[in-house]
Amino acid sequence: MLMKKIFALLIAALSVAFVTCGDETTDNVNDWFLAPESSVDGTTVSLTCLTRFGDGVLEGLGAGFSCAALTDAGLDEFVDYTDVTVDGNRLSARVSGLQPETTYVFYAYADLPTGRTRSASAAFETGKGGDDPGPGPDPDPDPDPDSGLTKYTGWAELPAVQDRPDDYYYAAHYCNGAPGGRNYSVCYSKDMRGPIWVAYPMHESYTKGTAGGQNQDWKFDPVIPAFVQPDLSSSYKASGDGSFSRGHMLASNDRQSDKATNKQTFYYTNMSPQIQNGFNGGIWATFEKKCHNMICSDTLYMVTGAYFANENTTCKDNSNPQKTVIVPTHFYKVLIRSKSGNTGRPLWELSADEIECAGYWFEHKAYSGASPSQFIKSVAWIEEQTKQSFFTNVPNAPKEKLDAAFWNKI
Repeated sequence: MLMKKIFALLIAALSVAFVTCGDETTDNVNDWFLAPESSVDGTTVSLTCLTRFGDGVLEGLGAGFSCAALTDAGLDEFVDYTDVTVDGNRLSARVSGLQPETTYVFYAYADLPTGRTRSASAAFETGKGGDDPGPGPDPDPDPDPDSGLTKYTGWAELPAVQDRPDDYYYAAHYCNGAPGGRNYSVCYSKDMRGPIWVAYPMHESYTKGTAGGQNQDWKFDPVIPAFVQPDLSSSYKASGDGSFSRGHMLASNDRQSDKATNKQTFYYTNMSPQIQNGFNGGIWATFEKKCHNMICSDTLYMVTGAYFANENTTCKDNSNPQKTVIVPTHFYKVLIRSKSGNTGRPLWELSADEIECAGYWFEHKAYSGASPSQFIKSVAWIEEQTKQSFFTNVPNAPKEKLDAAFWNKI
């Protein structure tokens, strides 16, 4: 049940279409709807959502709520509930007969002449069953377990989710100050006590804004259980293998749209122990800045990851008693974007010839005089090392191809 709660938060974020950075041509989910809310009583839920439609407009539209249950097989198909009450610009519904002790993802919608527009997604969990009869929404008759949560989203940056419930935790973070509400997603390892990967979009709407630099609000990730996270209220403590900095996977400078969005980059699940001199403060920082040059109006999508060839090097956190953190042997970034940068179309609609992707693979050590361009690889090569599957929502992603000249010139 704990993992389902974590997955639900991820799915709720993943099911929202991202429009601010040119991914979609449909209406922005934030144009017409505020955040939906829920109140649960057993297996009955009351759903409400304030809108920006004028009085009387909703009554003339096909409006309602759509819900899907999260099961062991994944997210069921969304089912529309059209028995709603309209009070001015407020939409509400009462849904009964849901499955007990089950997490649901839901959103509000309105069917306009130009197509469906919808709210951001949210999640709730039902209580124990009582006298409330009736089945919940129909399950997906043929779920695809290999596709993981990415089956239900159009987010181009997401890797496939792996079925490792005893080790991996997944979370998505979104914030009102982030474009479209979307910030980043993380795969976190309980065993390594650090992130496996962090996936996120990159666009000027994220890198420019009012954050004013680093808002160093170091804290536990509120989505992932605190007991599996290290206490990183100060830097990692040496344990015979040297000292390490709190290295951001998603850089603070990559999230400058506002302070709240920037603060989320200081969650402990976004930190990995990194050698400071010659790596975190050297080639890694250099490459983070270089990535800003790779941003385009169509949006650049990235995954930053840690790889553990062995568990030989460790450090400690600030807990009492201290927890052991495994130090990665390698770090990497994989990137994907349209070749022209300004197609105005989502990546999954583009042909392979219209897409460029690449990876950068760094051994975790101190570098002197090296350039990030020396470490460029194909995405397929990094997949082979990490056993991860990247950009699964972009069917034509040319992961085997590497045009180093394209990335070196921007």
